[in-house]
Amino acid sequence: MPFDHTKYTQRPGPNGLAPTEQLASPHSDAYANMGFVISFYHMITGKELRFKAFLTALNETYTPDYASEQVFGRMDSIHTYKGTSRAISLGFKIPAASLSEAYENLAKTQALIQMQYPAYTDVQNALTIAQAPLIRIKVMNIISDARHYTQANQGFPYDIYDSYKTEDNAQYGLLGIIDSLTIDHQLANDDIGVFEKANNTLLPKSIDVNLNFKPLHEHTGGWKVGENGIFDFAEQSFPYGTTDAGGSGVAQETYIPSNPTRAEQDSQVSDTMVAFSGLEGGESYDPGTGAPYIEYVDQGPPIPETIK
Repeated sequence: MPFDHTKYTQRPGPNGLAPTEQLASPHSDAYANMGFVISFYHMITGKELRFKAFLTALNETYTPDYASEQVFGRMDSIHTYKGTSRAISLGFKIPAASLSEAYENLAKTQALIQMQYPAYTDVQNALTIAQAPLIRIKVMNIISDARHYTQANQGFPYDIYDSYKTEDNAQYGLLGIIDSLTIDHQLANDDIGVFEKANNTLLPKSIDVNLNFKPLHEHTGGWKVGENGIFDFAEQSFPYGTTDAGGSGVAQETYIPSNPTRAEQDSQVSDTMVAFSGLEGGESYDPGTGAPYIEYVDQGPPIPETIK
């Protein structure tokens, strides 16, 4: 349904709008109806919520996780890669230009809160959790399921740029869980105030929402060797769906040939591997296994040290 800041206070007849609504600005409605919104899709019910994109914060944190083990006789620990996690913090305001929009904002906030609870099923007269409250979040093209971007993968730079877009579809949002949701109704803010709808009834003029989101990615995250020994990222549109005209998304060769000379090893190591400064010196990580090389050899590939 399109955004309309007068939806709840329209009345029948030629002068349908209440006097307090006639001066409200519809500009934010126009922008929201162009898709500049924050959307939530509830996996349990299929219900969608859209809020105007009055963003106050949007931060992403990518955290590679390593198990570090200190080995006797070495200056540096051995680091075993475990995984990379992603966390998103999102903040936005829900302002109201009218009594109608204030009521609608409160109703949408209520619906967002309800989405944080599970689905139950009745088993022998006992309620049992049947489904967790998973959510899809979409913040235009910045936070979205990486599989639903539209863009040309090749061509002139302008063609690549011109084709870049996403669709305003809440079902194309990033799947995950909201592990905290904070609502501030700004009732104590004298600069904002409230709408007094009736006796003992008020409506916030602005609501602040802050949440932390942990994605559950539906694609593989990482690099794999494709044709001709070239490393490609498994989902090349992750996370923003962009393509560099110079070939972003495809790395240069990072493997060592089957029978390299020491000079070839030195060249590959210096260009593509993470230096490992151990006591013995000259060590580096194997990009395929993450194991450190323990020595160089003139014939055949280096032998990786076994790591649990």
